[in-house]
Amino acid sequence: MAVAGSTIFLFVLSMLPSPLKRHPEWKWIGPDKVMHLVGHAGYAVLIADAFRADRCTDRGAAVLAVCISTTHSLVTGRAQNWVPGREFEFADVVASLLGALFAVFGWYVVRERPLQ
Repeated sequence: MAVAGSTIFLFVLSMLPSPLKRHPEWKWIGPDKVMHLVGHAGYAVLIADAFRADRCTDRGAAVLAVCISTTHSLVTGRAQNWVPGREFEFADVVASLLGALFAVFGWYVVRERPLQ
């Protein structure tokens, strides 16, 4: 249920008209990239936990989580072309992918490390 809610939440946030003006210097780095990084980090960990709970291996859950998170970013990025003040930016997808990779890597390391 948390994954479905997060999927909808991320999509709705991505479809809102942007409250920030576009700044050319933010093409590769800016506050929106940080939001993509953090948002997809949390989203990917929720997905990995959900797949792990469904008897997926940790590795399989991690790979699926990154793939689903990145696909979500690509789809919403393309849908933003119809939202005022929004447009598809490859850098947003890269930030989402990096957030998912870093978070899921941390999730995987913590899950695989035996308690001492």
